[in-house]
Amino acid sequence: MKRIVVAALAALLTTTCAWADVLLTINNQQYRYLKPVRLSQALAPVALGNNWYWPASAIYKLNDPAVEKMRFKVIAAIDDLALDLQPQDEDAVALRALRQQIENWQLAKRILTPIHYDAARLNIAQNPLITDGQYIVKLTTRPSVVHVSGLVTLPGEYEFQPMSSPFHYVKGISLRDNAEPDYIYAVDPKGNVDKVGVAYWNRNYQALMPGSQIFVPLFTYILSPEVDELNRQIAQLAVHRVLP
Repeated sequence: MKRIVVAALAALLTTTCAWADVLLTINNQQYRYLKPVRLSQALAPVALGNNWYWPASAIYKLNDPAVEKMRFKVIAAIDDLALDLQPQDEDAVALRALRQQIENWQLAKRILTPIHYDAARLNIAQNPLITDGQYIVKLTTRPSVVHVSGLVTLPGEYEFQPMSSPFHYVKGISLRDNAEPDYIYAVDPKGNVDKVGVAYWNRNYQALMPGSQIFVPLFTYILSPEVDELNRQIAQLAVHRVLP
């Protein structure tokens, strides 16, 4: 009798583990599934409701502590750089402004997979299984802005300029005195990060995609040899921004 009970309990546990609780928020509309769901199935209720610009669409998993650990590490590094500076110094002011930007970022763990309804239906490799957890899916029409952050006096949204490279944007934006003069980081809507030259000697004229991010880093040769690594970490953190 005991063996029967144990076997029945094991069967129940196996069956229970096959189920999941998947909560998806797609453009502020919530959907709940009691088992893992394919991306195509999750997108089906909204996929044909608008002319979505799929390259700028993204999925994020909520409540993943890894992203907040990344943010904490970056902020701690910024604080270390400011430790020996006078509060009124331009470098200290710039670091405080950068810190505030990063504190205000809405972050969630981005799942770096292509989001495209038709591609997901036709290709299993682009139709991943979404397992238990809470997720945000951001769908958007073609963006009309790029998002600028970092060592700029006015971070925020700037009008997208077709066929314009990072250099064209940077030359029209007011930079702080301690901004890196030779390169920026570009984060495209798909989550790819590129270190792009913007100086006269290394200028890259590759056009940005609409909805991209531009992060203007700290001048590498100011303050500390660890600045270059900090810049890279901030650019990687920007991948996980949940943009408007």
